[in-house]
Amino acid sequence: MVIVLMTFARFFRKAAPLFVLFMLLGQATLWAEPWKFGVMGDTQWTTADPAGENPSTVPVSIIEQINRQFMKAGVKFVIQVGDLSDDGREVSEEVRLEAARPLIDAGIGFFAFRGNHEARSADNGYGAPGFRKRYPQTRDGAFETRSGRRYVIGSNFSSPVQVSRELDGLSYSFDCGEGKERTRFVIIDNWPVPGRVVPNTTHYPSGYTIADQQPWISARLDRSKRGAPHAFVFSHQPLIGQNHQDTLFSGRADEHPDWQNAFFSSLHSNGIRLFICGHDHLHQRAIIHSPDGKSQVEQLIAASVSSKFYTPKPATHPGWRGQKNREISISQELSAVGYYIVTIDGPKVTVDYYADDHGGWQSDAAYPQGVGRPDTGRTPTFHFVLKERWSYTLDDGEFFPRVSPKALTEQFRN
Repeated sequence: MVIVLMTFARFFRKAAPLFVLFMLLGQATLWAEPWKFGVMGDTQWTTADPAGENPSTVPVSIIEQINRQFMKAGVKFVIQVGDLSDDGREVSEEVRLEAARPLIDAGIGFFAFRGNHEARSADNGYGAPGFRKRYPQTRDGAFETRSGRRYVIGSNFSSPVQVSRELDGLSYSFDCGEGKERTRFVIIDNWPVPGRVVPNTTHYPSGYTIADQQPWISARLDRSKRGAPHAFVFSHQPLIGQNHQDTLFSGRADEHPDWQNAFFSSLHSNGIRLFICGHDHLHQRAIIHSPDGKSQVEQLIAASVSSKFYTPKPATHPGWRGQKNREISISQELSAVGYYIVTIDGPKVTVDYYADDHGGWQSDAAYPQGVGRPDTGRTPTFHFVLKERWSYTLDDGEFFPRVSPKALTEQFRN
């Protein structure tokens, strides 16, 4: 008996390191590394440029400062929510691409999509051909640095080509991360393309609408098949905005309720917690309900990365068509330049909103601090600070996001 015990003890001493290694490897397959991605709002330069730092209506002087923050944070990639320049000309879109090169050279992917400023003119095909040429990564995730190094970010790329080949790389979806951190991204482009221009009640025509693309959207979000615990949905236009009264649904907030109900249901039933958009140049979080009241999602309108800032229209404004009762506001900040870092850590998602600690910037011709000042039209050096942090976990079974006490007590300047 003693000999047996001694033999077992010697075996255990030798086997224990292997056993621990086996357990660690097994755990690693279940819990991949947490990872981060960044979100950047509209990038438009809308005033004089005495310093010559913002060519072709692109706010390079602002973008460069935020790029450095993304590199410092170690994000895997950045998504910009449209309106890549103010005038949408091809030369301007080239300038915007060059402003993203430092990210790409640092091994950080850059994914973009069109906004209304890209799609403003039939003269360049509503910006669609040029966009596809500049951003082939929306179809395969492949990047190349200026030194010639190549790498790929993301997998399982898809576009609604069954609707139209013209949507290839405009609306797109991809996955990133592994295991419990695997995440699906669905990016929706409903702007005109050369083969399809649909007028509506706003001054922004559409192309292939949400109704046209809904089967693809629903298939990509289907959590029983997508193989990714997390998912986010992006578009340029909000579901319900704060200043602009057009919506993702090709018109005013009360139009196409059947399209809206189907879209909201596809998000809600598939566990989508966060819909991210731009267009309004302010930071706004809100819970938005579908017209039929059966579905809901949190909407994040991304803060401005521009010399342009908007202020909200009153909820009683007739342009909202009585739809503001479908919105529950969580937080808001105006007239500040900001960006977002999203961390995926197992079932938990944390969103950090950073903005300059000054805020209160003036808009357009008065940027940044008023007309007639020596610094008019010159971007200040920003000092970015954490303004708000919120999180949710897929395990909690709750729809409404948990907001940290810091976020609840944060006193915004505007």
